[in-house]
Amino acid sequence: MSVKLKVTILVGGRWHAFDLARGLKARGVLHKLITSYPWFKVKKWGFSREEVITLTETQWLDQASNRIMLGRYRTKLQHFIHERFAVTAARHIDGADVVHGWSSFSEPAIARCKTLGVPFVLERGSSHMLTQCQLLEAECCLLDLPRDITHPKVVQMELAEYAAATRIAVPSRFVEQSFLRNGVQAEKLAYNPLGVNLAQFSISRRKSTGEFRIIYAGSLSYRKGIHYLVEGYRRAAIPKARLILVGGSVSETQMLIGKVPTGLERLGHVSQSLLVDYYHEASVFVLASIEEGMAMVQAQALATGLPIICTDNTGGEDLLQLIAPGVTPVIEHGGVRRYPAGFVVPIRDPAAIAQCLLRLYADPALLALQRQAALRIHEFPLDWQSYADRALAGYNSLLSSRSNQGTFD
Repeated sequence: MSVKLKVTILVGGRWHAFDLARGLKARGVLHKLITSYPWFKVKKWGFSREEVITLTETQWLDQASNRIMLGRYRTKLQHFIHERFAVTAARHIDGADVVHGWSSFSEPAIARCKTLGVPFVLERGSSHMLTQCQLLEAECCLLDLPRDITHPKVVQMELAEYAAATRIAVPSRFVEQSFLRNGVQAEKLAYNPLGVNLAQFSISRRKSTGEFRIIYAGSLSYRKGIHYLVEGYRRAAIPKARLILVGGSVSETQMLIGKVPTGLERLGHVSQSLLVDYYHEASVFVLASIEEGMAMVQAQALATGLPIICTDNTGGEDLLQLIAPGVTPVIEHGGVRRYPAGFVVPIRDPAAIAQCLLRLYADPALLALQRQAALRIHEFPLDWQSYADRALAGYNSLLSSRSNQGTFD
């Protein structure tokens, strides 16, 4: 039985911090949720006013900069926004036994936790900052886009956080490997895959449309590799197929898509309930991202019985391995790895995406088998409460280490 703790969550924005905080609240261990979100949005998650500290100044500033500033000017403001929130948030962490904060918002709080003798768990939802910058800047060069993605001071803030945090929570093996390659010791990393509402994303309403439908959900951006997905769809040239793109456009979207191929449909943002319906009408889910930590849309797709085609850098392979423990993937042409519930392809490889699409289209029996395998995701503890419980076990382990060693340094 776990020791009753007082855990404070610190996040500039929302991310999956609110899901974690709600899970901790259910276990009676949430001390405070410190966020830049306004109270009228936070209260919808079921928190009491006493549990929440809202520091909204930077949230409004961030939203204003999104609306009125070009990318390079917004990047210059980025460090100020992060630092302003981080400094203010650090003043509110007293009374916690453990603080769990999001990267690039936590450096002052980590320093204060060291003074207080309190362990600090740093959440990094993407790959190591240096890996992320390298991958995205390389993509910008290929596309002739501006390369000033992240303010250098934000990069330095993140690196300082990595060095000073007690633990770094990572959502996928891809992220974990990026930290190891950048010299972070394995014992400092805590692997905890993100949760998903598996009850909402189920097989119960699957519809047969008679079409081969490919679906993607996320922003239509270069980071998500949308241009490689569209090109893979073009190359596959599957008769009467459809490519459904769910998600908001960004400044480079039209350039990435180019001449719209036959059968491509852009839906924009849709609600989660509508997204379930689109999954139920699809044949396969594809995510061609250049870089991200763990895209939860992949788990959602699997939960509705959709095979996934994903790149190495999405966290999707973790899910495919979870569904088929101990299974060695079949290595196909071009280094494509085939699992019982989907395929893993290299980044920047539309030919590999086309290859997988054609394979599933031409082999309905394989598609049916992968659909059945995908549904096995419901057998595993990937809901948000299980995610919070794994985090809670980690906190207890840290406090046990303090009891045994007397220090977190």
